[in-house]
Amino acid sequence: MSQKISFPDAAGLYLEIGSAVLTRCATRLVSGFQSMFFISEETKLGYFRDHGIAHTKAGRYLRGLQLLEHVFEQRPDDLEVMLHLGLCRVRLGRKEDGIALLEAAYARDTANANSAKLLGLAYAQAGEHERALPMLKQAVAVYPDNFSLLYRLGAALDHLGNQAEAVPYFERALEQRPKAIKVIRAMAYALEQLGDRDRALACFKRADELEDNEAA
Repeated sequence: MSQKISFPDAAGLYLEIGSAVLTRCATRLVSGFQSMFFISEETKLGYFRDHGIAHTKAGRYLRGLQLLEHVFEQRPDDLEVMLHLGLCRVRLGRKEDGIALLEAAYARDTANANSAKLLGLAYAQAGEHERALPMLKQAVAVYPDNFSLLYRLGAALDHLGNQAEAVPYFERALEQRPKAIKVIRAMAYALEQLGDRDRALACFKRADELEDNEAA
């Protein structure tokens, strides 16, 4: 379904093209008003593609979705558009068709670590831990310091009953964000399952202290 392009994005396109037109006017005679202000479909698609991806990376998922849905209708084989549009759909609650698009993108290039990352995170957020696991492991091998990947991989392993393997990933995530309460609590529960009560208690205490400091 075609998405309505927001006014700021549409205005930005015409301002950018207008600047190019003024340059043309300074160098040659204008052949006609209509032809001078004609914007090709490829130019519009390129502009909307770049800005849609930029909006998505900045967390502006609705604006990214509006632009990228339009581009995807015309360029259904553009891998970057597939990835970022899939992410927008997932983040805006359209998990089923978002994951389907991310799966299609990954199938086209299974060596693409970014595809594995986005698909793995989408699976994890949907609670599909078994499907998330190989994707997250592939992505962590390429992005070893990515907090979200490390935490989600640890959480997936924990949900699947492999606490011994989960704890090191929680520890690595905490190296990136030492005050991440959700990770500290997750590690505490995993340690408790492993029978390491002293370390578990220390983690619970640390999480409580951080929560108290935030509330103060």
